[in-house]
Amino acid sequence: MISKRVCVVCLMVGLALWFSVALGTGKNARRFSLEWTRSTPFPEPRAGYASGVIGDKVVIAGGTYWEGSKGNWTRKAFSASTHAFDPVTQTWEKLPDAPTPFGYASSATVGNRLFVLGGYTGSEVIRKVYVLEKRGNSYQWSAFGQMPEPRLFAGAVGIQSRIYLLGGTSQFEPLDASGSCCTTSSATNTLMMLDTAKPESGWQQLPPYPGHKRWLFASEADSNALWMFGGTFQNRQQDPVTMFDDVVRYVFSKGAWEIMPDLPQATRQAVPLTAFPFEDRMILVSAAKRVWELSLRSFEYNDLAPLPESAYIDKFLRVNNTVIGAGGENSIEGPRRRSEWTFVGHGKWN
Repeated sequence: MISKRVCVVCLMVGLALWFSVALGTGKNARRFSLEWTRSTPFPEPRAGYASGVIGDKVVIAGGTYWEGSKGNWTRKAFSASTHAFDPVTQTWEKLPDAPTPFGYASSATVGNRLFVLGGYTGSEVIRKVYVLEKRGNSYQWSAFGQMPEPRLFAGAVGIQSRIYLLGGTSQFEPLDASGSCCTTSSATNTLMMLDTAKPESGWQQLPPYPGHKRWLFASEADSNALWMFGGTFQNRQQDPVTMFDDVVRYVFSKGAWEIMPDLPQATRQAVPLTAFPFEDRMILVSAAKRVWELSLRSFEYNDLAPLPESAYIDKFLRVNNTVIGAGGENSIEGPRRRSEWTFVGHGKWN
């Protein structure tokens, strides 16, 4: 007969194994992977755009591109073009142009509407918030209030009816008259929130992020927190570029920032980064095509399959179990080349 003590031990061992598998730490735990392919080219390659998901389509609006040709890029231009990508048919559709050309605005999807916040027209900072939504069979742009402060290069996420706007700069600080980017002496460490269901309440100032002011950080949110990864800072053109490897997160329930483990060495050598959430992990994609996953349970980083090509994609967006990233920059024709590549990633558990 098996003693009660042995039964208790067996039960404890069984529970331990069950929890190990359930939490993804057992040897039989499912492993996550992303399999990437190249899809239909982006019709008007741009970087510094606004983007989001409306319905089951990825929308890209505005952004910048260079006039001229390889070896003779003459001037940075700002676009009002808007396109939608259908992950099922793998096709792009032209949508109505934005109310004004813009680049370096922030964007977030809330309530199936794409909010575009701030940015730069090529001659002045935008202080308006614009919204793109689908009404019936057509897409329409409209104005949605004002920005509380000038903002370019800020991070933005939509959580339920709220938009969180993180950092950014208050000015466009090109290195030359043609529009090459950028010093960041006007960088800010602010965090602001707008409840789109109560716009009359205006923007709420939340605790600023800790550490040095910066730009080119990666930011995204899971269900519990807004994350901020790395970034750079350059006060004047003759100054060295300072690169940061710290990671912080703003926990919504606490209303406070937490210091997280720093980025691993490999990611520090592959900036800038783009981040997006996928289930219980945050995915980081580098301009050098390397991809990592950060477990939101163990806070450990692991390599995933790389992108098919090296490119800095402004934003990756998820539609069901598919991730789409398009445009941005590659180095085929020098650092000012806008990329026509569209990358599609399929998440799998093995």
